[in-house]
Amino acid sequence: MTRREFVGTATLAAAGTAVKAWGASEKTPKLRVGILSDAHDRNFETGFRIFDAAKVDAVLLTGDMFLFSTVKELEALADAWFKVFPNDRRSDGGKVERLFVTGNHDEIDWCRPFASWEDLQARSLRFNRETAWKRLFHEDYEKIRIKEVKGYKFVLRHWICRGVTEFGHVIPAEKDVTTAFMAAHAAELHAEKKPFFFVQHDPIDETVNCSWLLGGGKWDVGYSRLGERPILDKYPNCIALTGHSHETLTDEKSIWQGAFTAVNCSCAHGHLFTPPGRENGRNADHDLRRKPPLEMDLIDRWQSPQGLIMDVSDAEVRFQRLDILKNEPVGPDWVVPLFAGGATVPPTGVPKYDFKVRKAASRPPTFAPDAKVTVSRIKDGHYRAFGSIEKGLEMSETHEQVKVAFPTITTAQSPTRAYDFSVRCEVEAGDVIRTACESRVFSPHFAMGEKWDGGEASCLFSASAIPVGYGIRVRFVVTPFDCWGNAGSPLVTRWY
Repeated sequence: MTRREFVGTATLAAAGTAVKAWGASEKTPKLRVGILSDAHDRNFETGFRIFDAAKVDAVLLTGDMFLFSTVKELEALADAWFKVFPNDRRSDGGKVERLFVTGNHDEIDWCRPFASWEDLQARSLRFNRETAWKRLFHEDYEKIRIKEVKGYKFVLRHWICRGVTEFGHVIPAEKDVTTAFMAAHAAELHAEKKPFFFVQHDPIDETVNCSWLLGGGKWDVGYSRLGERPILDKYPNCIALTGHSHETLTDEKSIWQGAFTAVNCSCAHGHLFTPPGRENGRNADHDLRRKPPLEMDLIDRWQSPQGLIMDVSDAEVRFQRLDILKNEPVGPDWVVPLFAGGATVPPTGVPKYDFKVRKAASRPPTFAPDAKVTVSRIKDGHYRAFGSIEKGLEMSETHEQVKVAFPTITTAQSPTRAYDFSVRCEVEAGDVIRTACESRVFSPHFAMGEKWDGGEASCLFSASAIPVGYGIRVRFVVTPFDCWGNAGSPLVTRWY
């Protein structure tokens, strides 16, 4: 055994056994790809070592590799890459292809730690990307290109920058290159008898994690507005791989199928964003600006840095969902069957990962028979910190809260894991029962593998929201929901 082979074996042993080991059989994939997104300068080397141990043929980064759009950050990425994959080789000597695209944080559309216009020009990736990319990765920076790995094509599109003004200088918006490129390569991509992969940072509009496709108001996580959806609708053999949303892979809406297939590649940084409306969630456009402020602190937003390993065979494309720090699965594999001509969706009928079909098939979460709700008071409760600052409240200000606690739900006792809970305070008014207040809360570790989500969940209300007075009685009703919004049977307290 060579030293490199020994190092590779040791790496696999250290990484654990989360990644499936394929033997020399008909199940051996023709292509294996490690996927990270939104790493923001964190966990590159950890993910690369997992992928090295898994013997991937390529590593795909779907953007937001950095925070501040500096050449220095690109240099750090290159250092991590060549430390794990010297000369683009795994520890066993196998070739590994780089499939990297940039995101908004990489291309100066977000954080900008520059002191002057001259400093920005000297240090930013936006003004130095062609030369830096060539120097560090020994290939040209092309806004959109096709790379082929073991006979499978990847359409790689870097971030299309918006127009910004910095230090009095206008940096013009870049023109979309996708439409013309896809038109120029249409015959080539249609002729493929196998799936191809379309990669960009921002999610394709009306695909992954769009809860409003099942009802409710539309909200946004930065979906692309450049018109890729009608283009990709023409390619049933397309799988779109995107990031940007920071949505967890434990949300089954992270894979979508319609005329093609789309997959959310989550966040290797672990910086969790959530759908709006939950008291302990983190959605910048809704939750962080709510007045009055939210009553509950944000759940641990760093709880689950995630990535994917994609295996492609003649019959299927399999996605292993991984916590890349624990190197363990966060949910069962997604398995996309392939049809004639490499199509990822059937020529007739409804695709396997259609949202409405899966919602209808999901069985609601169920509390254990002995589950109970407890209600208590917290004298020195507080608003969420960010909301308090926005409202101008001193952080030392406290107010009384009512805490409603109840068990979480996993598949150890239920057909389906609970994603979140509705907690409703009802008041008895004669022969009428009305709702006094209601909140939704995420299960505390809903973004992690469900073995970590046992224990207690809770919801906090301001005590001033709970009716009091002569002859008034209240009770609390806790209803569990799966990630599709299916409601299970509630737990109901006695009247207080």
